[in-house]
Amino acid sequence: MNEIDRLRAEINQIDEELFKLFFRRLELASQIGRLKRTQGLPLTDEAREEEVRNRWRKLAAHYGIPETLADNLLNTIFSVSKMRELNPSEKRRVVLVGYGGMSRSLASLFKLAKHEVVITGRNLEKSEKLAKEFNLAYMPISQALQWGEIIILALPLEGILSYETSRFLYLAKGKIVMDILSSKASSFSRLEKTSEEIGFRFVSTHPLFGPYLNPVGEKIVLIRSSTSGDMEEISEFWRGVGLTVLTTDVETHEKLMAVIQVLPHFFMLGLSSSLDALSKELAVDYTQFQTTNFKEIFKIINRVRDLDRVVKEIQSSNPYARLARKVGLGELNTLYSTLEKEKK
Repeated sequence: MNEIDRLRAEINQIDEELFKLFFRRLELASQIGRLKRTQGLPLTDEAREEEVRNRWRKLAAHYGIPETLADNLLNTIFSVSKMRELNPSEKRRVVLVGYGGMSRSLASLFKLAKHEVVITGRNLEKSEKLAKEFNLAYMPISQALQWGEIIILALPLEGILSYETSRFLYLAKGKIVMDILSSKASSFSRLEKTSEEIGFRFVSTHPLFGPYLNPVGEKIVLIRSSTSGDMEEISEFWRGVGLTVLTTDVETHEKLMAVIQVLPHFFMLGLSSSLDALSKELAVDYTQFQTTNFKEIFKIINRVRDLDRVVKEIQSSNPYARLARKVGLGELNTLYSTLEKEKK
């Protein structure tokens, strides 16, 4: 055996030891998950995660390992550990109405938690395609709504308010119905009234994450309606799939979203077009000369671009959007004036 082969053999042995240690770490995470559940603790402990992250960074510096490598490894370990901690107390029959990005994200989450899941919608071929991706079932919407216990309307605003949706909601009588819209101003009162007329339990939700797979450890907002009933049951359902539950009312939710969605999206849309306009004006290509911070900003810009329809919908439907944009422009003008004065 030459020296290269000997070193590679040693690497193979180390790799096996690493996987044994990873497995042991995941087993410990599963035990912690069971204890959290019995004690009613949330899946994500942000203070503990920050403590571990800081310790890893110190260890990385001590051993001369790049901090980015330590951070990337730890992000993956946190995610997988949370998946291992999932253990819902009760398996539910969940119907996802819709087959877009957020439906795909929720399907991955419910599959991970081993709930029974059916995908449905107006286009049965699209329902089938998403269902097959996760080895789930699909049905026509009328059949699915009769089968399910929990109905999640993973639809855009126009879909929620459409005649097609309202025509089938009578089949949800006695069941739990939830929407996942980012803005509730145009939909909440209508769905609440429909729930009173038909007799289903309506809880409005807002997942505080984007359309990516297995969003374990993320947060979801719950908004009670007049027909919600036992909110602890709903909270337990979402905690059981690994999400941290927050609760609020409609008005507060819309104000919060004006701050954390409307304003940042407005600036990102403006920054996106400004980058293109300025680079054209200066006749330069900035794509090869990006700083570390700019690359992170540009990733966010691209995510906002990819969600253009949803972003524009929030800008038009949030009742505090105009105020958010006005305040944002006012602060930009103040900053511009301040910088111009300092220049002189």
